[in-house]
Amino acid sequence: MKVDFADKTIGGFNYEFARGISTQNVGAAEFGECTETLHRIKNGDFESWTVEWTATADAVAGYADSIATAGERQAAARAHLRASNYYRMAAFYLAHTDPRHLKLWQSSRDHFRQMTKLGTKAIDYVEIDFEGSKLPAYYVPAPQEHGPTLIALGGFDSTMEEVYCWIGAVAAEHGYNCLVFEGPGQWGALMANPGLVFRPDYEKPVAAVVDYLYSRDDIDRDRIALIGYSAGGYFAPRASAGEPRIKACIANTLVVDCGESARAGLKGLNNPKVIDALFGLLQRVSPPARWAFQHAQWSLGIAEPHDWIDFYQPFTLRGLERNFKNPMLFLFGEDDIKDAAASSAAIVAGIPEFIASLPCEKYVHVFPRTQGASSHCQMGGLTYAHVVIFQWLDHVFNASPRPARDLGASAQTVIDLFGKYGGKLASTRTEKLLRSATLV
Repeated sequence: MKVDFADKTIGGFNYEFARGISTQNVGAAEFGECTETLHRIKNGDFESWTVEWTATADAVAGYADSIATAGERQAAARAHLRASNYYRMAAFYLAHTDPRHLKLWQSSRDHFRQMTKLGTKAIDYVEIDFEGSKLPAYYVPAPQEHGPTLIALGGFDSTMEEVYCWIGAVAAEHGYNCLVFEGPGQWGALMANPGLVFRPDYEKPVAAVVDYLYSRDDIDRDRIALIGYSAGGYFAPRASAGEPRIKACIANTLVVDCGESARAGLKGLNNPKVIDALFGLLQRVSPPARWAFQHAQWSLGIAEPHDWIDFYQPFTLRGLERNFKNPMLFLFGEDDIKDAAASSAAIVAGIPEFIASLPCEKYVHVFPRTQGASSHCQMGGLTYAHVVIFQWLDHVFNASPRPARDLGASAQTVIDLFGKYGGKLASTRTEKLLRSATLV
């Protein structure tokens, strides 16, 4: 397989490779290990992807064990973290009915926990009570007690071990405790609680997480923030609107309505049998479509493609605008805006309109392509996101200056980007938004 970094289709081999190697900055990947694996993979072949990433993960796991025995604890910890990431990648395209799905996910988690035992960072595994179930989480304390806390939440297909690599691994160095958790519909929560699928009212699992934080005596209750990645760009704002103990929220990237793109793509088609037949054909030629549906069968609990549309109907932020009371930061990359336009330019135009309607303090940051951080959730440029995220949180919680304006796209560039993908209406609405929101 040859990787095309210009192809950033979510769920495609190119994007998923870039996603895996993006965590190199925290030690969860090695360029050489990843590229050697890449050369062995047959393009578009799910089985080849699984087999080759499993082989690499097994080799790195064996290496970790051997150097740990030789007394190289820190090098072994880093190798276990890489093995965890590679096992996650190996499991990614498997259907949940494949026995390897559970086995590889468990290997990913086991090696992550081996890293926590051998490494120098304090990382506590906790289980959070929620409606008779247990939600898995990692708590990473900052050096000083009674500091601010960032709750981190993934999206449709991420694991909490991966989200740790995106944000949890660096939060402490910025002075923040970090609690990374998996809620309904996400890998660890589903593995521990079969049938605990995604749900629209994510303020409820987030409330359970905040209850847990309130049970600790080492946090500042008045400085709890929440960040959501990918589909978490719906779950986090939804939770912030319904859980007043969240004092600041970051949507990375905002999803106003989870079902909107699917409905727009159907162009008014509403015959279930025809929808299923057409999507069946699409899955034959599109690996991202094939992966997305088989993962949705597990995480949403659906049986057929048309069920997807019905399931997502209540997953919308519209109608909740007046409930947004605390500061919000909205992160976008150019590719996020482009992806939203793939189904309908109206979706792009709806984004600035929705943000402008919120009564809370609003901040917007757009990552330009020149930084290499314009991919979905800044894959390939995570360190750029770290600077913006923690400078903004310091501004909200510690009265520090706002993130430097030259970190992101200019106002005119933002207006032009939304106009490029969403048309004149999107451009006009973005210009209006920037009169009431702060561009950082």
